[in-house]
Amino acid sequence: MYARIDEKIFEEYPDVEIGFLIAEVSVKKSDPHTENLKNSLKSHVNTQGINATNFVLNPNIALWRKIYEEHFHVKAKTYRSSVESLLKRVTTGKSVWNINNIVDLYNCCSVLSFLPMGGYDLSKISGDITIRFAQEGESFLALGERRSVETKPNHVVYADDERVVCWLWNYKDSAKTCIDSKSKTVMFFIDSFDREKVENALQLLAENLEKIHCTPLQRGVLNKASREASIE
Repeated sequence: MYARIDEKIFEEYPDVEIGFLIAEVSVKKSDPHTENLKNSLKSHVNTQGINATNFVLNPNIALWRKIYEEHFHVKAKTYRSSVESLLKRVTTGKSVWNINNIVDLYNCCSVLSFLPMGGYDLSKISGDITIRFAQEGESFLALGERRSVETKPNHVVYADDERVVCWLWNYKDSAKTCIDSKSKTVMFFIDSFDREKVENALQLLAENLEKIHCTPLQRGVLNKASREASIE
C-alpha cells in the first residue's frame, strides 16, 4: 500500500507538505485526556488573539479560504475547510463535535496547530491513497449526508482505488472510510504548505495519541521531493 501525491497537484501547489501518521488505536466514546483537550481549546485560541470576529483573518484560515474560492470556485462561507469549521465552533463557545475519542483528539490537535487534519480506518481503504485532482462526474458521499455530490476537475480530493474519501481537499470525509468503534489501525493526514508546521503537528498528534494509549507506527511527510511513501 502507498500514500502519494499525484504529480499534477504540484503544478498548482508546488509547496504542498502533507504529513501522515499511522497508529494502532483504541476507540472509545470518550476519555479523560481528550475531554481535557477539548475544554482547553477556547483558552488556547484566545491566547493567540483569535475570536469569533477575526478567526477568518488567521493566515492559515485565509490561505484555505483563498484556495476554496479562487481554485475550487465554491463559497468559503458555505464550504469551510475542516480547520475553519472547528475554529468557528470553538470561538463561538461550542465544543468540537463529540464523535469518539480518536476523532475528537485529532480535531483538537487540528485546532491547536491551526492545520486541517483527517483520519481514515485503514481496514476500509481499498488499495493506495492518493491526493489528486478529481475526475469529472466522480461522486462523493460525505459523512452525515444523504445525497452524493459530483466532483469537478479543479477539486483536490483524497481517494483510494475505488472512491473519493475526502472532498475539497479537507472539507468533509467519506462515510465509508470513517473511524468507528471497530477501527484498529488509522491513517491520519495533515494538510500544510510549511514543512516545520506539519512536522510540529505530527509530533503533537503522536504525543497525544500515546497519552490515550494508542501506538504510533509510522509517520512522514509527502511533498515534491518525496511524492509517495510505502505504508508498512
